[in-house]
Amino acid sequence: MDAPQIPAVLLPWLQALAGWPPAAWLKASGTAYLVVNAAHIAALGLGVGTALLLDLRLLGVIGRALPLAVIGPFLSRAAAAGLSAAVATGLWLFAVRPVDYAQNPAFLAKLALLALAFANVAAMHWGGRWARTLQAGRAAPLARAQAAASLLLWLGVVLAGRWIGFL
Repeated sequence: MDAPQIPAVLLPWLQALAGWPPAAWLKASGTAYLVVNAAHIAALGLGVGTALLLDLRLLGVIGRALPLAVIGPFLSRAAAAGLSAAVATGLWLFAVRPVDYAQNPAFLAKLALLALAFANVAAMHWGGRWARTLQAGRAAPLARAQAAASLLLWLGVVLAGRWIGFL
């Protein structure tokens, strides 16, 4: 598989990012890289894990006895915290080899899936559907469809992330 070409306008930015002092520190210290990588994995576990639990609850697969108005906000905030930390640590890890990652098809697939997953979250929260779902105590058909899409997208993000190292 041929590597995607980086647009010429992005190349100087990516090269500058590689010289960013925190990126240089990670390159120079195997221990620092190990710690940031472990933090990324832990953040993914928290963020994706709680997002999947929330999706499964919205789909009615688990936790039907738990009131959605109670468990929903907790899981939503835990997912947001974990995913925020995963994005921060992921950007830091990306800065170590930005030119290489920008040409990696698995990394690009991960970014596309992340964008779709976050767009799905935004549509659920900013469209008022999340508030209506909490108020109703159960997910309407469109909210269940979004939960199913979320489940698939977050699992796809994890799969694409694992695939990066194999290309």
